[in-house]
Amino acid sequence: MFILLETFGSGVPIQVRAFANDIVGPVLSLLERPVRAVQGGLERLAGASDIYVENQKLRAENDLFRQWKEAALQLIRENERLRLILKAPKREILPAATARVIGVGGGTFERSVLVSAGSGDNVERNFPVEDENGLVGRVIHVGFLTSRILLITDLNSRIPVRLERTGALAIAEGQNEAFLRLRFLPKEAEIKIGDRILTSGHGGLFPPDMPVARVSEIEGEFIYLQPLGLIGTLDYVRIMAYRAVPDGDSLLLEDRDNDG
Repeated sequence: MFILLETFGSGVPIQVRAFANDIVGPVLSLLERPVRAVQGGLERLAGASDIYVENQKLRAENDLFRQWKEAALQLIRENERLRLILKAPKREILPAATARVIGVGGGTFERSVLVSAGSGDNVERNFPVEDENGLVGRVIHVGFLTSRILLITDLNSRIPVRLERTGALAIAEGQNEAFLRLRFLPKEAEIKIGDRILTSGHGGLFPPDMPVARVSEIEGEFIYLQPLGLIGTLDYVRIMAYRAVPDGDSLLLEDRDNDG
């Protein structure tokens, strides 16, 4: 009968369906509640099981971290005792200021940047400058509000360095290019592509063990270095409050910069 009524275009079947839906809807909702409650309980049980497994993993990791922490604290205490015995100065260097790069000095004969910190922020000439990856330069001119940084890629930049892997000493020279060149490396020194280059501390301008570059190419006697600092995209830099007593090498470098 409903099929015939729908065939002849009667609206009765549609109204009957709507009425049936109105009646069945609340019944289905009522019957669905215990199903949802059971499903939610099963999900909570599964979640509790996962939490238990994750908790066990975290406990194991915490135990491992405690062991590492104790080992690190023991090494720190031993280092402090050795420093006291040898009367060696601490290597921790506090930043004088964190500054933003506000200008770039670029040209054929210059690689430098202008930053938003000066003598008013306790910045001094020859303070080393780094970003989050490594050394990027040093302060050469200081104003009250701004300072100019000579980048390590500048042609006038000479950095006493050492190979992290072997300890061999050399000089990293700027080339007014994106790379540095390693000079005066002993002939017997072993060097490989990928070796990391650190400051040696010689000359007094830079503290020891600051990351500088990585060996990127070796062509006979020519060894090229890729700076670790983001020289081409500097935004914020840290100016380190490092004051070392200059020796003859550092004075020679200063005179060379002044002549330039």
